[in-house]
Amino acid sequence: MFLPASGSSSSQIEKFSLRYVFKTARLPSIPPPPPMLLFSHPLKRRHPLKRCLNVFNAASIVFFSLVLPAKAEDTDIGQASSPLQGTTNQMDASMPEVHRKFLSSHCYECHDSETREGQLDLEKISFKLNSTESAGRWQKVLDAINSGEMPPAESKQPSTESKAAFLEALSEQMVVARQILSDSGGVITMRRLNRREYANTIRHLLGVEIELSELPSDSDPGNFDTSGSSLYISSDQIEKYLSLGRQALTTLIDTNANQKQVDLHHESEINTNRSITKRRGQLLSRHQLAEAWRKSDGRPPTEFGYIDASRVKFEEGQYKKSFPALDAYLNFSPTRSGVVFTSSQAGAMVDYCSLPENAPPGEYLVRVRTGRMPGASPERSYIEFGNSDPGSRAGEMTVRGYHKVTGTYEQPQIIEFPLTIRNAKERKIGIRDRQPNSRDAARARFKAARKKGQNLPEPAIWVDWVEVIGPINRNRTNKCFDRLFPNDKVDDEQQRARNILSSFAVRAFRAKQPSDAYLNRLVSLYEEERASGANFKRALVTPLSVVLASPSFLYLQEPNATSERRELTDRELAVRLSYLLWSAPPDQRLLYLASKEKLKKPSILRQETERLLADPRSMEFVRSFTHQWLQLERLDFFQFNFQLYPQFDESLKMAARGEVLETFNSILRQGESLGQLLKSDHIVANELLADYYGIPGIKGHEFERIPVPDNSPRGGLLGMAAILAMGSDGERASPVERGAWVLRKVLHNPPPPAPPNVPQLSRLSLKSLSARELQTAHMEAPQCAQCHRKIDPIGFGLHNFDATGRWREEENASRKPNKKSKKSKPQVIDPSGVLPNGQHFSNFFELRDQIAKHEQDFARGFCESLIAYGLGRPYGFSDRILADEILEQVSPGGNQVSSFIHALVQSQAFRQK
Repeated sequence: MFLPASGSSSSQIEKFSLRYVFKTARLPSIPPPPPMLLFSHPLKRRHPLKRCLNVFNAASIVFFSLVLPAKAEDTDIGQASSPLQGTTNQMDASMPEVHRKFLSSHCYECHDSETREGQLDLEKISFKLNSTESAGRWQKVLDAINSGEMPPAESKQPSTESKAAFLEALSEQMVVARQILSDSGGVITMRRLNRREYANTIRHLLGVEIELSELPSDSDPGNFDTSGSSLYISSDQIEKYLSLGRQALTTLIDTNANQKQVDLHHESEINTNRSITKRRGQLLSRHQLAEAWRKSDGRPPTEFGYIDASRVKFEEGQYKKSFPALDAYLNFSPTRSGVVFTSSQAGAMVDYCSLPENAPPGEYLVRVRTGRMPGASPERSYIEFGNSDPGSRAGEMTVRGYHKVTGTYEQPQIIEFPLTIRNAKERKIGIRDRQPNSRDAARARFKAARKKGQNLPEPAIWVDWVEVIGPINRNRTNKCFDRLFPNDKVDDEQQRARNILSSFAVRAFRAKQPSDAYLNRLVSLYEEERASGANFKRALVTPLSVVLASPSFLYLQEPNATSERRELTDRELAVRLSYLLWSAPPDQRLLYLASKEKLKKPSILRQETERLLADPRSMEFVRSFTHQWLQLERLDFFQFNFQLYPQFDESLKMAARGEVLETFNSILRQGESLGQLLKSDHIVANELLADYYGIPGIKGHEFERIPVPDNSPRGGLLGMAAILAMGSDGERASPVERGAWVLRKVLHNPPPPAPPNVPQLSRLSLKSLSARELQTAHMEAPQCAQCHRKIDPIGFGLHNFDATGRWREEENASRKPNKKSKKSKPQVIDPSGVLPNGQHFSNFFELRDQIAKHEQDFARGFCESLIAYGLGRPYGFSDRILADEILEQVSPGGNQVSSFIHALVQSQAFRQK
């Protein structure tokens, strides 16, 4: 399958019949969903997807029919053909054959057809740079020799003259290759809205939050979620978009109709004490029956309500484990006026309160009256809040946030925080004390207390009551409702419906006018719904949901009828700019400037870029770009061992991730250099994270810039807990993961993928070896040694940080550090090493200083990622010219982060299709 050329006219496409469309699309036979899903009345028996697709104009339907089964590699719109395919080009890029001798003398030992280290075979490499793949391989060769990384230090080195001649010839041919190949790459695939952009756009139009779990993930390993090649669409997704649009519209109407505020007051101790009293009574009653049976002189257990003696034993075990704890809890005086958070055999205690079933989605204000118990440690003086997931174990929940508790039981405080409720599953709100989000961790704490002779673990937090008020964002929702259903003076109901559909379609299509034929179909669908008995607003839900499932809404369309590049229109440029910086549609000012054809003026475009960056909505760019650029998703790949790292819980993980995002945000807002991410005299943190880092005197939940003490390992990415924790497996720090990450993301020198059949370190699991000894054993394999010589030293330089980023001087050499072996003993960490370019360092601080000198390498990697994110396609060989131009512009100004963004937006690549 293929996509139609984006320049095809509606009249051309409309020649296809709907019958042909449905044959081509091969839509599956799907039974109609419940009436509420797509239309108001169960008497409608027509296929819901076909019924709604009949409303799309013919161009849209054919578009969908062709795109549904399309593969990622088939989705380029108006792709220019390569000038090297089927054409004659006067220019030719190739390395002179005389330089093959250089490769034979200095490279074949490791990179011939037999060894292929780093998956690079130079023995068979083509000397013609006639494709992006071939030129890309030669670029790697050029970079490796230029940096001094190749040939390796222990290998025979070329003479200065031969090396210079080889590099000069290769550099010249690379310039020629870029000129030849620049027209064959850089195609920006027309793409649909990703999940983030879809949610933001729905919020912009309707002011409501939606649940996106029904939509497939946008993840594409190695690419950003803006990459058009991975954002294709399937037939079942169209129906899901129709359903989600309908849900959003129904929510908006229901919220407007139900203006009653939720004002919930929850006395925490009532339900908790009732539940504990009931369970305590059950245990006591069963115990008393067991005692009576034992004193009954041989009467059968069945006479006392037991199946057999084994059941008596089981129930008595439950009594011994749980009754003393429940009894002690009820007899603890603070529990008479509130909840005291502790743990039991069942898990952690959570105080739940639920919103009414008719509570609309939206943002609510949660207020908690709480205080610390006497003797509570600083790290436990927090509450966590979130939602209870269906199927989660006792005490576990989706943690949405945390707050420091500064009040006491004698003098409580009231903590307020907003909480967005997006669907019915999130109506059950949970409050608990800070702890690992694991029932096993809570039970381990309970068992440890029992071993010490305590009935319950020492409590840290007391909660008196919880209040929930809202929704508190009604003004935004009401404005969206009024804009959708204005109080106009049109008497003709059909004309009023048409006006509403037309106005909404223009806004949904980002200032693109729908055709009359398209509006006619929408009005017809409205009339069907009205004839079935739906009121005026409800009858508009289905046609409005069709608008939200149309290609002009779901896709960022930039049609191009030819293979030649063209300038974006002002409207297209406005859309591209707003989705880059806001992941949302352009606002009225941006569209106004576009309508006046002023946006393409460089000075106006720069002013608007500054305005969008200054707007709070640009945090969407900060969060999404930084998260994907630095691969922060790895933080959620595994659970951290709660026995080894009890403080690295969900709250601290949130704070650690927040440090990375807020640091980048601070550098962007302050107009500072990208180099601040490599080494800095301050961090951006809050009280929780500062305590974890051992930096005293910081108060408050909000992130702020904090000077770091002299000789502190903090300040820069390499000292951030989130970055360091990603370089572990949740139990032990991994020099390989950390070293590879630094090479990829900081030094812009990524190692090749691991070769197949790599020997596993599990063969050494019974030996007590330090990380350095383990890797030495690993490198005995020749297929591993070459790359690990480059990766591992950097990881060893970061080894003073444990798996969660805390500083240490020694490591436990056991392969299973949670099981203390008698043979295992702490070993002093050796953090010395050498960088790939031969620079030596003796400790972490010297490593950080050496890496900070590589700011331009870091800047190039950042620039390439920004290009990929901003242009919606993977960075390619032909983009090297664009990256060079951007770096040339920003380097004199000190690599300001904002300057990279301005340079990309002003570039020809960003302003063309």
